[in-house]
Amino acid sequence: MLRALTQAPLPVTILIICFLCPTEFSLFLGGLRLPPHRVALIILIGFALVRLFTRRDIRIGNFDVFFALFNMWTIYAFAYHDPSGGGLIYGGSLALESMGAYLVARAYVRSIDSLLATLKVMLIAIAFAALIALPETLLGKNYTHDMLYALTGYYHPTAVQSRLGLTRAYGTFDHPIHYGTFCAGLLALFWYAQRKASQRRARAALVTGATFLGISSAPLLCLGLQIIMIAWERITRTIPARLTLSLVGLLGLFIGISLVSNRSVATVIATRLTLDSWTGFYRIQIWEHGMKN
Repeated sequence: MLRALTQAPLPVTILIICFLCPTEFSLFLGGLRLPPHRVALIILIGFALVRLFTRRDIRIGNFDVFFALFNMWTIYAFAYHDPSGGGLIYGGSLALESMGAYLVARAYVRSIDSLLATLKVMLIAIAFAALIALPETLLGKNYTHDMLYALTGYYHPTAVQSRLGLTRAYGTFDHPIHYGTFCAGLLALFWYAQRKASQRRARAALVTGATFLGISSAPLLCLGLQIIMIAWERITRTIPARLTLSLVGLLGLFIGISLVSNRSVATVIATRLTLDSWTGFYRIQIWEHGMKN
């Protein structure tokens, strides 16, 4: 564990640790609330930019430029729809988290060894998050936020929500969805970064179990899609032009669902692949109104 922490790039390790820090540790500047990970990004982004523009082994690519433009567009879109200032703050926060984290990783994860070490740190972080979340799921109480409210006086709104007879865990995160996404997002990368089958299965079991504690539809769906894609990659490994065949198969599946169902594909996914029907309803509203906008 200590070896992984020392081998991984220090700025990346700091950022991962800050993502685990609860929102009660936020820094308040006027009307702005800066959670620990945003404070870390504000500090680290300058070092990352200097490193990106001064090191000869790092070349700025078109993907860097397009990603930067995407984040600029994010700020503009929110500021346009809410010119009172709230849109600029919200869009700026999204861009800081998106572009800032990208730049830190882009500048410091520069080799296979640094990537593997970073993944080990991330796996330790997921295990730590699950260890905190487990009592909440089993005992039905948000221990972390309740305890920190008593210590700091800052109240973060939480709710004890049950699904499948268990409680959705917050852990140190703002919401069960945030917790689940933190755990689920890198399953495929964990899988392919390890050659030994036993360690692959152990990592997959840890990530799956940790994600389940949030009992949130979106992270579990993310996890399921990665598992399906890993299995499909293994099954089709010897088939020529498998990418083309896979895309044609997905297109056929999309057309088939559209023909046999009286609802759109997005509606079918939102209502059939969620643990809570109301969750699906909210997702449909977001999809429909978002497409109109």
